[in-house]
Amino acid sequence: MKKMIAGLVLASLVGVAQARGTVALLEPERVTVVTGATLDPEQMKQAIVRGGAKYDWTVSGEEPGKLRLKYNKQNRHEVEVAVSYDTTGFQIRYVGSVNMKYESKDGVAFIHPGYNTWITNLNRAISSEAGALAAPK
Repeated sequence: MKKMIAGLVLASLVGVAQARGTVALLEPERVTVVTGATLDPEQMKQAIVRGGAKYDWTVSGEEPGKLRLKYNKQNRHEVEVAVSYDTTGFQIRYVGSVNMKYESKDGVAFIHPGYNTWITNLNRAISSEAGALAAPK
């Protein structure tokens, strides 16, 4: 009987821990590379690809002014984002995920906390690459 009660308590605690395991999904604002500087579309595309590659993001789709990037964490978690871009900046948007506990409640998206870290790193890496390309030579 004690084992059964202990098992039920443990199962309840695990359920609560999993339910609390999500955070509000981060949707970064549009990033302007450098005020007054512009890159041609190919340069911006390369900045996105190089920035993503620093953190193991791969290109999963492409159309004019937009790349889709995919990140796979140890074959357990997968995320796909769309990065729209022009000659002055870019913006990252969530597309989909696998095993990331994504859900929407009352118009607010929630996801595994790792997502926000990965997106912050991606955003910084692309900004860095684009800034380097836009810098005066």
